[in-house]
Amino acid sequence: MTFINIFGLGTGLAVALFLLVYLQFEFSYDRHFRDADRIYRMLSVWKEGGEARNYPINLGALSPALVKEVPEVETASRLYIWGSMDLKYENGEKAPVKSYMVDSTFLNVFSFTPLYGSLEEALNSPNTCVITRSTADRFFGVGSNPVGKSLLYESKNTSLEVKAVIEDIPQNTHFQFDLLTKLPDFGFGGLEYYTYLKLRPGVDPVVAIEKCNKLNTDLLNTRFGKYGAAFESITEPLTELHTGTRAASDLSVPVSKSNLIFIIVVTFFILAVALSNFISLYIIQGEKRATEISVRKTNGAERKTIVGMLFAETTFVTSLAFVLAVVLYYSFAGMFAGLINFNMPQDVGVTGTMWTCFVLLFVLVSLIAGGYPAYYLSRFAPVELLRKTVARKYKLTAASVVIQFSVVIFCISALFVVWRQLDYMKNMPLGFNPDNVLTVNVRGNIHTYEGIRSDLLQYPEIVDLAMGQGHPFSGCSGQSLRRTDQTDKETISIDERRTGPGYFRTYEIPVLEGRELKFENSMDSDGIILTETTVAALELQDPVGKKVMFNGHPMTVVGVAKDIHYGSARTKIGRLVYTAYSTYSWMMGVRYQPGSYQQAKECVAEMMKKHFEGVPYAAVQLRDIADNMYKQDEITSRILMSGTVLAIILAFLGLVALMGFVAHQKRKEISVRRVLGAQVGTVVYDLNRYVLVRILPALPIVMGLSYYVMYRWLQNFAYTTELSWWIFGGALLLTLFIVLVTLLY
Repeated sequence: MTFINIFGLGTGLAVALFLLVYLQFEFSYDRHFRDADRIYRMLSVWKEGGEARNYPINLGALSPALVKEVPEVETASRLYIWGSMDLKYENGEKAPVKSYMVDSTFLNVFSFTPLYGSLEEALNSPNTCVITRSTADRFFGVGSNPVGKSLLYESKNTSLEVKAVIEDIPQNTHFQFDLLTKLPDFGFGGLEYYTYLKLRPGVDPVVAIEKCNKLNTDLLNTRFGKYGAAFESITEPLTELHTGTRAASDLSVPVSKSNLIFIIVVTFFILAVALSNFISLYIIQGEKRATEISVRKTNGAERKTIVGMLFAETTFVTSLAFVLAVVLYYSFAGMFAGLINFNMPQDVGVTGTMWTCFVLLFVLVSLIAGGYPAYYLSRFAPVELLRKTVARKYKLTAASVVIQFSVVIFCISALFVVWRQLDYMKNMPLGFNPDNVLTVNVRGNIHTYEGIRSDLLQYPEIVDLAMGQGHPFSGCSGQSLRRTDQTDKETISIDERRTGPGYFRTYEIPVLEGRELKFENSMDSDGIILTETTVAALELQDPVGKKVMFNGHPMTVVGVAKDIHYGSARTKIGRLVYTAYSTYSWMMGVRYQPGSYQQAKECVAEMMKKHFEGVPYAAVQLRDIADNMYKQDEITSRILMSGTVLAIILAFLGLVALMGFVAHQKRKEISVRRVLGAQVGTVVYDLNRYVLVRILPALPIVMGLSYYVMYRWLQNFAYTTELSWWIFGGALLLTLFIVLVTLLY
C-alpha cells in the first residue's frame, strides 16, 4: 500500500507539475521585455448594425498624436506587416524572411538584446534593417558579424543595409519576425498599423488609458464618421495580449483564457484526487498502528510527540513522491508535450520561477498530506483507537471516494463535450472545399496564369489552379460598401478578398447567382461578387447587375457567392466581397486528385522550377490551415483526456486499496456470516453500501455543476454542438460502471 501511495501521489504531482509549467509558459508571454508593465497596444472598435468589431490596427496618425497630445505617453510606435520577403546576400540563394516595417521608436518601446551593431539609430534611415541571430547565420554564416553588409530585395530592386543583429525572439512573444525595416514616413491612409505605446514611469495608467482611448476615438470619428458607424477605442496591456486580447485577429494565435481556466481546474482536480487518495490510504495504514499509538499514549507520550513522529513519517513519504514526480517530469515531459501538441521550449522546466513554485507546492502538499493524517490519528484515546477505528475510517475514506469520483464524472463529461465540439468545428460545413488543396506562397502576375495552369494540368494528379491575394483563410482587407441610393452614413464595413483566375473553381466556392469574375481580355476591374450575408446586410433585392459603392467607387455586382466560414467557429460568418481589379498575386491554390498529395507536391516543385526558379516557397495543405485554427482547443482536449485517464486510475487505485482493507478487516465477520448461511450478494452489498449510499446523492450536484461549466465554455464559440443529456448520462454510467466493477472485485 505504501508503494501505491508513493506512486499515486508522485504520478499526480508529475502531471500537475507539467501542467503548471505549461500554464506558466502561456501566462509568461511578453513579460521578458523591459518595462513590460508600462507597454500597451491600442484597438480600434468599429460599431454598426448592433455589432462591434475590434481591430488591432489603427490609423497612421495615432502614434505621433499619442506622443504629442498625451503627456503620460513616453513613446509610441507603429508596426506594419510587410509579410514574407525573398532576400539574398550577393550571389547566394534566395530565402524567405518574415518582416515587419516599424518606426524607429519600436526599438525604444521593446527591449531587444543586441549582438552586433547599435540599436540606437538602427532604423533612422530608409533601406536599413535589423535582423535576428538565426537570420544572420542563414545568410552570412554562423557566428559572423554582418553589420554594414546588405541583403538584396530583387523584386523591389533595392537592398537593405544591416545595421544591427539581435538575439532571436523568444517563443513566448506575441509577434515573431526575422527582419525589421523602417516604415516610410508617408504611410498608408486606412486602418493599417499595430500601435504600441509606453507610459512614463509613475503615471496613473487609468488616466493615461482614458486619454489615449479618447484620442483614438476622435481620430476614428474624424476619418470615418461620415460612414455612419460608431467608434470606440480599447487599450490593452502588453502582458495580457496572448491570454486576454479582445481583438478579432492578431499577429499570432492567442490562447483562449477559458481554455487556460479549464486546464487550471484540471490541474487542481488532479492534485485533489492525488492528495485525497494519499491521505485516505495513509489513514487506512494507520489502523495497523493503532496498538503502537495506544501503547505510546498509555506510557505517557504526549500528543505533540506522536504528531511529530507521524508527520515526519508522512513528510518522508511525501518527499519520495516528489522525487518520483521530478524524475517522471524530466523523463516524460517531452513525450507529454508531444501528446498535447505543445512545442515546449528547451529552457522551460523546473527552473527559475517554476522552482520557487515547486518548493511552495512541496511545502503545501507536505503540510496537507502529512499534517492531517498526523492530527487525525493522534487525537483519539487508546480505547477509541482499539475499538472504533474502522467506523471512523469509513466516514473519511467514503468522503474521499465521493470527491474522487465526482472529479471523474466531471472530467469525463467535460471531455465528451470538448471532443464533440472539436469534432463539430473541424467537420462543420465551411461553404467551400478545403480538402485536397495545396497553397503555395509565391508572388506573381495573373497574366502568367494560363501558362502555369497549362503546365500543371499536364499531370493527371492536378485538377485546377487558382491565383489571388490569399486563400479563403487568409486575412482580408477591410473596406466599406453601400447601395447607390444610400448616403455615406448608411455605409457598412465589409471584408474584401482580391481574387485571381480560377479562384472559385479551385476552392469550390459556389456562385449562386450570376457568374464568376473574369480575368482574361476585358477584366472585371469594376465587377464585384457579394456573399449572401453581404447582400442581406445591404438589403439589396435582385443584386446581379446592380451598382454598389465600394469604398467610394461604383462597382457592378456580377454574382452572389455562397457564405463561407473564413474564420474559426468562434466568430460569426462575416460580410465578404470578391474583387478582380488587382493583377498582383501572392498565393496559388492547387487542387489535386484525392490521395495524390505526394505526387501533387512533386508537380508543384516542377512548376516552381520552370516558372519561378530560385524563388523559395512553401506548399501547405489548406485543410491543415483550417485545423490549425483549433490548435489551442486540441491542446485543451488532450490535456483533459490525460487528466481524466489519470483521475480514473488514481480513483481506481484508491478504491481498490480501500475495499481491500475493509474486506481484510472483516474477514472473520464474513466467515461467520457465510457459515450461518449468508449469500455472497448480501455480504458484498453490506461491505460496499456505505460507499455507494454516499456517492449517489452527490451525483445530481456534480452533473449540474458539469452542465453549467460546459455551457459557459461553449459560449466562447459562435457555432456550437448541442449540449445533449446523453453526454452527462454517459459520463455517469461509465463512472458507476468503474465503481461497481472495483467494488465487486
